[in-house]
Amino acid sequence: MKRSIRPCVCFIASGLLCLSLSAARKVPISFDKFHGYTGTVDYLKSVSRAYPDVTELIEIGKSFQQRPLYVLIITNRKTGTTLDREKKLVHARNLEVPDPPVMPLHTGKAGHMLTGATHGNEQTGTEVCLYFIDRMLSAYGDDADLTAMVDTKAFYICPANNPDGLYNTVDLGAPQRSNSMYQTDTAAAPQRRDLNGDRIFAQIRYKSPAGRYVKDPVDPRLMIVRQEGVDYPDPQRYQVESEAQPDRGIDINRNFPQAWWNLHTTMPGGTGEYPTSAPEVHALCEFIITHPNIIMVNEYHTQGGHVYRPMGSTGDAEMESRDIAVYDLIMGKKYVELMGAEMPGAWTNPKDMQQYRDQLRHDSNPFAAGRGYALPYEWRVPYNEAEGRSNYYGLFLDWLYKQCGIYSLVTELWNPAHDVPELKGLKDAELQRAVLTYLDRNNLHYHLDWTPAKHPRHGDVETGGWTGVVGRNNAFPGAVLENICERQWQFDLYRSTLMPQIAINTVDVKKQTSGATTVLEISAEVENTGPLPTGLARSDWMAFNRGDVVWLIGENNRILFLSGTPCAKIGNLYGSMQIPGFENRGGNKTTVRWTVAVENKEKIKIVASSLKGGTVVKEVKY
Repeated sequence: MKRSIRPCVCFIASGLLCLSLSAARKVPISFDKFHGYTGTVDYLKSVSRAYPDVTELIEIGKSFQQRPLYVLIITNRKTGTTLDREKKLVHARNLEVPDPPVMPLHTGKAGHMLTGATHGNEQTGTEVCLYFIDRMLSAYGDDADLTAMVDTKAFYICPANNPDGLYNTVDLGAPQRSNSMYQTDTAAAPQRRDLNGDRIFAQIRYKSPAGRYVKDPVDPRLMIVRQEGVDYPDPQRYQVESEAQPDRGIDINRNFPQAWWNLHTTMPGGTGEYPTSAPEVHALCEFIITHPNIIMVNEYHTQGGHVYRPMGSTGDAEMESRDIAVYDLIMGKKYVELMGAEMPGAWTNPKDMQQYRDQLRHDSNPFAAGRGYALPYEWRVPYNEAEGRSNYYGLFLDWLYKQCGIYSLVTELWNPAHDVPELKGLKDAELQRAVLTYLDRNNLHYHLDWTPAKHPRHGDVETGGWTGVVGRNNAFPGAVLENICERQWQFDLYRSTLMPQIAINTVDVKKQTSGATTVLEISAEVENTGPLPTGLARSDWMAFNRGDVVWLIGENNRILFLSGTPCAKIGNLYGSMQIPGFENRGGNKTTVRWTVAVENKEKIKIVASSLKGGTVVKEVKY
């Protein structure tokens, strides 16, 4: 089902009616089916060609099977600056050791990254990434707010964190959660035989005295788990397997550096031989580290219909209370609103938080008692708060927050009971029947009739049943998928509006001239005009967080500082939004002052640079 496009028209001077530029170059996209790896790459290349001024497609690494990991950057490629473009090298290197290249313009803007298909059989996340791209680019030049956002911010979209898993799941039809890094020799190669030549890998069933399945008495197309003590019209037992076995690999969402080693058992808790041993994880980590402007990340998974925030390995014990407030009382509140779910009372009345804590002081969940609220189903942590333990180690989510100072989230996109109302409350055989009815009604062919076939190991079998590209892990293509995409677009668009934005408001200059020397008293007001601070609370303890800086730079370095220093360190600025329970102690503005002597009308500029709030420059006129 294609989303309708509302054409924007304008009258040019001659009076002719013309389509807007963005509408004219829009790349068509439909969400009636999953794009898979091949379709996703084709789409990324098409939009990068159609929007060369605001997109850049880069390859950040390769999967184990040498499929590229692509990131599409969305930003105005002609706007912005970086500190190293404004502060030139004083002592350039010799020719044998070339100078480092200047940072790309987009790294001088606050960044938001979206990723999908970390688990290859969760391709709904890939579709949400593509939807975000389509909405953002289609609106550029027509919607003033979105245009300004693309001009001043940077968006990094990686629709396929796990190219091999996504390819095998959708393009090939062999559902695969892991990557393929243990697929090293012919003997280990998975069994992939298209037994009936339909080019679809579905299921096989064959008779077996030890089989767990029987035909559903209501709809014989379905295979249901046999229950002891139940009389079935057809008691024949069957074994049911996938027609195509997946590649062998590791769960790449357990291969990140944070808490990869389980200190409680003195054994690795994550996957792989060591953190970042998976090439896909290595590529993602390298990209994040070399793009310190990123302050938001959302990693799309399925299923559940909820969001995970950090920490999976420790819960709130290793989080800063201000960060928790931003996560829960700002972002979480918005997500729960979008889901139409019940809001915790403490979230709507944060001024009464202490009363809520008092009410929960005897609660069995110490984390809830400390916060003043239990987390709702739609907004949670992977850590088991009730039992005080975790089974999650080496998570992307935790590494991003704990080691990179990023507001990271995992969104479990798909909840059949929420997103398809007629499925609510159903399970087991009833759920399968309702799903099949829905697919039949919407002409979605993801369950195939059973047909006889020969299997090299099992002999006489039947092929059919559920295909590999749909099931409990993924939304139904069409209206259901598009509704999920739209809801997630609204949430991530909201998160984008929260990002910090550094600005130089005013520059005041007092001048005294004596011969060729001019003495200037300069003051500049620097402000974070964005809602959130220019760094997370935990950024104050992070070794590589340099905080915000303000430079006074002369074109020819002919400045004598009588007071002040060339680089003023101003820490992290609060934002314009009031974080519930926290005062903006330092405010979102600061004034920096210098007294300098200059000669020969030296050109002077002020550069304010925030690691995650952007870089701006203003000329000093005197």
